[in-house]
Amino acid sequence: MSRAYSRTAIPALLLVAALAGSLAAERLARAAEKPAAPVPTAPSLPSLPAGATPLPPALAARMQDLRRAAEEYRGLRFQREVPAVALGGRALRKVTAQEFAEELPPERMRSLAAALKAFGFVPEDLDVGRYYPELVASQQAAFYDPDRKYLAVVELGAWGREAGRGPAGGKNQRQGLDKALGPDLARRTEEAVLVHELTHALDDQSFDLNRLGKTLPLADGGAALLGLIEGDATVTMIDYMMQTRVEELPAFGDTLGSLMRDPGALASLSPDMPGSKEMAAAPAWFRDTLLFSYFQGFAFCLDVRRQGGQKLLDYAFAHDPPRSSEQLLHPEKWYGKRDDPMAIAWPDLGAELPGYEKTADGDLGEEGIAILLRQDLKDRDQAATAAAGWGGDRFAVYQKGARRLLLWITDWDTETDAAEFQAAAARLGPDWQATRSAPNRVVVIRAQGGELGGPECAAVEPKLAAAKAEKPANRDIDLQALGIPHKKPAAT
Repeated sequence: MSRAYSRTAIPALLLVAALAGSLAAERLARAAEKPAAPVPTAPSLPSLPAGATPLPPALAARMQDLRRAAEEYRGLRFQREVPAVALGGRALRKVTAQEFAEELPPERMRSLAAALKAFGFVPEDLDVGRYYPELVASQQAAFYDPDRKYLAVVELGAWGREAGRGPAGGKNQRQGLDKALGPDLARRTEEAVLVHELTHALDDQSFDLNRLGKTLPLADGGAALLGLIEGDATVTMIDYMMQTRVEELPAFGDTLGSLMRDPGALASLSPDMPGSKEMAAAPAWFRDTLLFSYFQGFAFCLDVRRQGGQKLLDYAFAHDPPRSSEQLLHPEKWYGKRDDPMAIAWPDLGAELPGYEKTADGDLGEEGIAILLRQDLKDRDQAATAAAGWGGDRFAVYQKGARRLLLWITDWDTETDAAEFQAAAARLGPDWQATRSAPNRVVVIRAQGGELGGPECAAVEPKLAAAKAEKPANRDIDLQALGIPHKKPAAT
């Protein structure tokens, strides 16, 4: 599991802030505290980051109750202790830089930057390698490290102030939370974030999060994994906030759906929340993908729990995680009538593109395509319609001096879906070309630094049109074998 860009807690705070106002009447009083069950000590301490310090005594004592709450609402039990430490701002920046260096080393970061700029997701002059870690650091309140098996509290907030210590900015964070939510809910929210991270530790001990695979950017399958991981922790966090299982609140899905329609507006909803200004100012791809893993992951896990309870959610972690952002957006395409993505084989274009270097590749998936279309067309409904019906896609970026080619194969479920996407892609700009190369296939080419209809474009288009695509097996989940009664899928 890639940790460098998934360890964000401020989006979870945004979710709490957004829901707090609309669901305030449903929020219950804090449950009576119960003693936590003893947890076996880990056989050996993990490798803790430089600059880590012990938690303040009050928070260390409270962690036992928060651990019990995570166990209760997630339905799993800790197998060993999870060391928890505090990190100041300087130590956080070092940890973030180290993890980006491990997960997105310079060559991979350059590839990511090339892809983002080829699609127009970020400005040409943006230093992605510098900006990305800084944005992630601004979004962290706490995190769990699945490689080193520890939990870190980044901003101590009230706990640090009470102990007369804490990282620079801790008081500002607390003041921001107080202003946005009020003192009592602010403290409750800080605790909920720790329940969120403890849920990651529970899932890791029960299912081994690293076994699920990589959550690399511009890989749609990675976005699905990250949505499962962050969505599960967010459901447990909201359970703790509400002191009830949220799937039992009938209006909750509608409330969430209205919030999800505009990630940009959502990021601006609570300007006093720590990190919200950085999130609101971020390019749409960074902002929307970070929020997607929490919000749409939450919606997916909530729907899964409504359909099959903890059994079905545990099955996703243990055996069969969602394969695409499409399945997060439409959960019935995972647990109901299965719709896995097509695997597109990228053709060898060496003869057609002499002197060109392939600098990036990946796939966008339904959510990535929707972000692209929302950003450029400024029409949310059209973007959602054009991205729906996605069957699979694959892109690559080729560079030769100042000449850059973005080559993109997209496959669609129906001819209507393909036509809708082609019409939307044709409006992206004069340097974009969208060709219906088969009933269900649209080939997109973007040429920068030269003529769109140059000889390279004419040479590669037939190969892109003929690229082989492997249809998925689409084996439905046997709910009966899992002991789950059949339910009609919820509307999406």
